[in-house]
Amino acid sequence: MKKLALSLAVLSLLGCSTPSRQAPAKPLILYRYPMSENTVQLAHTMANHDLKDPESAKFRDTFFVTSDGRGEARDKSKDSWCIEINGKNSYGAYVGYTWALLPAGGKSVIMGTSPVAAIATQICSSAIYPPAG
Repeated sequence: MKKLALSLAVLSLLGCSTPSRQAPAKPLILYRYPMSENTVQLAHTMANHDLKDPESAKFRDTFFVTSDGRGEARDKSKDSWCIEINGKNSYGAYVGYTWALLPAGGKSVIMGTSPVAAIATQICSSAIYPPAG
């Protein structure tokens, strides 16, 4: 009975708290930057490493992604790599284009259908071109 009374007292106090008036967080803007042809080839090679049939892979888009919108003046050591790839499954059929991500400073490509791979899709598909100037 004491536990029930204590629980009710705590719940009633929680209802009396004033709501937080913090400003909502600013959305993170991600920018995409072009890669040199040599870097594109390196990105494709790295993404091919984890595919069932690397020779049949198709690529559609490959670029650097970062939250730094300063163009060529950005800190390039913080660039991640986005690679849009279509590979074959165990049955030999193409699965459709999906995003792969090589995080800045990382040594492995994030891709596939895991919840972590969904982050790659979210990051790469939301990247925009930086403002001109």
